[in-house]
Formats: sequence, structure tokens, C-alpha cells
Amino acid sequence: MDRKYWNEYYQLHGSDITMHSNFAKFCLHNFFTKDNLNIVELGSGNGRDAIFFAHHQLNIVAIDQSTTAIDIEKESLDNEVKQYLCPKALDFVNEDYSQYETIDAFYSRFTIHAISKKDEELLLPNLFNSLKIGGLLCVEARTIKDPLFGIGKDCGDNTFLTDHKRRFIDSSIFLINVLSLGFELLYFTEENNLSVYKDDNPVLMRIILKKQ
Repeated sequence: MDRKYWNEYYQLHGSDITMHSNFAKFCLHNFFTKDNLNIVELGSGNGRDAIFFAHHQLNIVAIDQSTTAIDIEKESLDNEVKQYLCPKALDFVNEDYSQYETIDAFYSRFTIHAISKKDEELLLPNLFNSLKIGGLLCVEARTIKDPLFGIGKDCGDNTFLTDHKRRFIDSSIFLINVLSLGFELLYFTEENNLSVYKDDNPVLMRIILKKQ
């Protein structure tokens, strides 16, 4: 994980988008429906989704490796959300989640495609082992069906460098890997029109998994 790259990125673009994502809204209305849930967001960026969850009285630890992103997030907090949201500048792949209170859900939007295949292989078992029984893993990421796949510098492992370095996910392989860990599939789709921003309409996988 390239901390220097993401610090520089958020110095330039940290305030570009402040509205919560469609994925956050989808999770809130369909899966985060109980009171006092404890959620860990992986790669929270400027905190827009974490702040959205906190405004709905969900307890959230928002983790990002970028100290710049976390500083921006902290500056955005008002008194209403401070009691619910804890931003942390950490490496979420290797974090020891056993020190946390009971984790009801891990929330990952646009982070799985931002880490290496090796990091993904380390992360997924860590998340499974850290969730309570019945806990959720919520993932949204670009896939190999995305229009940007194959464009830019080829870095290997379905990873291409343009304005971002993105590793496009093969959703069928990802599903095999998470189901083999013991997750139950609650929801899956792979399509565009889930997160349109300006001229970018990515093909995303949206997956909700439950620890059995």
C-alpha cells in the first residue's frame, strides 16, 4: 500500500467529493438497519461515507493509511458525529482487529481494487476471523468488465496505471475466495450505473457477505 501516493492524492483531491456514496445509502437502508451497530470502514478517504453513517447514529471506526485523508476527515467532524466516529490513520490490511469491540460489519468501497492481490489474500481471512457470527462484509469495487480495464500502463495482476493505479477484480474468483472462507452470499450484482461521476460510469461488483 502506497502511503506517499495517497497522501499526495488527498492533498490535491481531498475535498473534491463530500456527498456520501450510493453504496453507503444502499447498505444503510438494506443491511445496517439495527441500532448501535459497530462498523469498521476500510479505506475511508475523506470520510464522506463514515460521516454519513455517523449521522445515522452508527458507531464507526474509519481507517485509512493516508494521514492527509484522516486529517481532512477529522476537520469535517461536527459535534453531532464525533461521539459515533473514530478516524484512524492505519494500514487496514495488517491491522489487529481483535483489539476492537464486537465488529458487526466491515465496509469497503473502492478499496479492494486499490490494494495488491497479495494484500487481498492477507486481508480477507483477517476480516472473516475478526467479524462476529452473523457479521457482514460489504464490498464495492471495479471489475475486469469495467471500461477502464486494459487502459494505461500494465502493472500485472489485472492492475493498470492511469490517473489511479487500479487492480480490476475478477468477481467470479473473488466470490470463490470469500465463500471458501465460510462467508454466506446475501447479495451480488455486477453492473454499471451504481456510481456515476461526471463521465465515469464504472462497472462495479457490489457484494454483501455474512459470516456463518
